[in-house]
Amino acid sequence: MHTLYRSLVIASSIAAAPLANASLIDFQGEPVGTYAGNTTTLLVDGTSVRFSGLGSQIRDLTPFPSGSSRVLSSLHDGQEITMELLGGATTNSLTFHNWISGVYTSEVDTIFVQAFDVANNLLGSVTSSDEFINLNFTGMARITFDDFTAGDGYLLDDFQYTATTAVPEPATWALMLFGLGSLVSIHCHKRTVQA
Repeated sequence: MHTLYRSLVIASSIAAAPLANASLIDFQGEPVGTYAGNTTTLLVDGTSVRFSGLGSQIRDLTPFPSGSSRVLSSLHDGQEITMELLGGATTNSLTFHNWISGVYTSEVDTIFVQAFDVANNLLGSVTSSDEFINLNFTGMARITFDDFTAGDGYLLDDFQYTATTAVPEPATWALMLFGLGSLVSIHCHKRTVQA
């Protein structure tokens, strides 16, 4: 009986285990310069996150007063940067720092953000010149950023989000239940043989 009980506890804990973890990308550890092939993939708390876009780069802004000296940037304004959560991961919320609007006061960048699900359906968009911009759309897998203000690129930093892994499909749940049923059957068969 203890074996069956243990098996049920383990199976239920796996099924009920949290599928999410809070993550932060601040680019401090990234090398300065343009990404080779205009793309890079970072492993953040077990989730692969890809940033891509023509002229996407890391800039070191040490002369400016800021809590962070390295930021993600486009080479010029009007060049889209894409953030993708890979491996079926999604997020329901994303906050990021619109660095120019928060630190460099002689220019205000208005960032246009679009969120898409894993099937590339548009979930919603936000246009904001706030220092910190929030998106709250269920199931975001790909997010695009752009700025239409003339200038030498917009600056993004401190991406905060909670990645959730894909929910198991019905076939996966059925297989798990079949396995649990097999354990129960084996346990009952052993009891019958011993009696």
